[in-house]
Amino acid sequence: MTETEFLEEAEAEMNRLQDHIESKYEDVDCTRSGNVLTIELEDGAQAVVNIQTPMQEIWFASHLGGMHFRETNKGWINPRDGRTLEETVEGAIDALMSR
Repeated sequence: MTETEFLEEAEAEMNRLQDHIESKYEDVDCTRSGNVLTIELEDGAQAVVNIQTPMQEIWFASHLGGMHFRETNKGWINPRDGRTLEETVEGAIDALMSR
């Protein structure tokens, strides 16, 4: 995949993920700055999703640690556990909200 193709796909995923989070979670704020999406809860807890162009991955960092996602025919998948980016982000948000 060319860098341009990757950036188009990754940008589309970031926009879709942001829209999904904002529609599912009333008490969560999302802000974008370039290739970085910051997810912030009411209590100030944060998680970050960012595009890593050289690696052609999307990275996610939260209290759960850092994870890398690669685009597959099943979506953006963490090769270590097979979970999607959306599943992982939702799990982290849910865990942060229940603390």
